[in-house]
Amino acid sequence: MKKQPGDREEAPGGLALVQSFVNSVNVEFGPDEFATADGLGEWLGRNGFASANPDDLDRQDAVALRESLRALLRENNGGKPDPEAHRTFEHIARDCPLVVKFTEDSGPGLAPAQSDVRGALGIVLASVVGAVTDGSWQRLKACQEHRCEWAFYDRSRNRASRWCSMAVCGTRAKMRVYRQAKREQG
Repeated sequence: MKKQPGDREEAPGGLALVQSFVNSVNVEFGPDEFATADGLGEWLGRNGFASANPDDLDRQDAVALRESLRALLRENNGGKPDPEAHRTFEHIARDCPLVVKFTEDSGPGLAPAQSDVRGALGIVLASVVGAVTDGSWQRLKACQEHRCEWAFYDRSRNRASRWCSMAVCGTRAKMRVYRQAKREQG
């Protein structure tokens, strides 16, 4: 996982995978790890899915899922609901079947039915569902700075964090409001 802005800790549990998936592109400066099928394959390998061998259609689905998740994270940070993002999420989920498997450590749990890219995307989707179930989903947010939109985990007591980094994105937003007020005054 990349170093988090504002020295934040990465998201806990399965949400760390979702956070890494969404942050596979730096919206403002690049690069996009999913720009090529090989780049997606490298990300998958680093995240425990070494047997996946993505092609360009897999890459397109990964990008579509990533951006639908980013839209959902904007909703978690006060943004308007995005019905298209919901439909994309559901559409991709249809092709990523999960099954119940038992492990010696934790008993029954969801696992991908396939060991390919669909299985990896299924684990990302299952991590979202698990976070909704345990109540942690609402804390994973997209930075409100439109040039950034970095996924961050809000550990504040009142869940009121709006930016990935107050020092960078928060300052930008406050300066924009200040300049606008100055222009309106005269």
